[in-house]
Amino acid sequence: MSPRRRSRGRREKTTVLIVGEGQQTEPNYFDGLKREDAVRRRFALTVKGGPGHSPEAVVRKAIDLKKGATHRKEYYDQVWCVLDVEGQQKRPSLMEAVALAEENGIQLCLSNPSFEVWLLAHFKRRAGFFMNSDSVVTELNKAWRKHLKRDYEKNDEQIYHRLSDRTDCAIANAQWVLETHHHGKRCMDANSSSEVYKLVGHLLGQ
Repeated sequence: MSPRRRSRGRREKTTVLIVGEGQQTEPNYFDGLKREDAVRRRFALTVKGGPGHSPEAVVRKAIDLKKGATHRKEYYDQVWCVLDVEGQQKRPSLMEAVALAEENGIQLCLSNPSFEVWLLAHFKRRAGFFMNSDSVVTELNKAWRKHLKRDYEKNDEQIYHRLSDRTDCAIANAQWVLETHHHGKRCMDANSSSEVYKLVGHLLGQ
């Protein structure tokens, strides 16, 4: 149990901080998710955008937010960072992020190469290699136009709601790709794949 004072006779919600790597896509998605009744009944979510330039910087921001909350005598029961793996040039930063997260009780949720792999899972079970995040966006945009009759936009504030009726499909697709196609490899070594299904399923009680 966290140091927060629990009110007698009332079950407190689990407090969760989610820090995304980008300033728009991930925060917009999780801001939509936190309004689902299944989430609001059990969790109090705080969603923040990250610095965007490195996985390590995102985790350091989460550490600072966690410490700041503790200083104000507010406590997060869980802290998650939603990170992109991207290419080998970011591997040293990613490994530092992994070490920092472990030292500070922060859970990581990776997508390889980028968060758009999770969004693409709402439309198809895609396991093949992507050269970079731009190539993921190109394929995602094709599905977006076909099924949603519009272009995909990273700053779309309705991104979760446009996809919400496909969430169960996305969870099943993303889990199959990582656990079956990639034979249980770590997401950082499995292009393409996403662990976001774990966080979303956890919040929705699945």
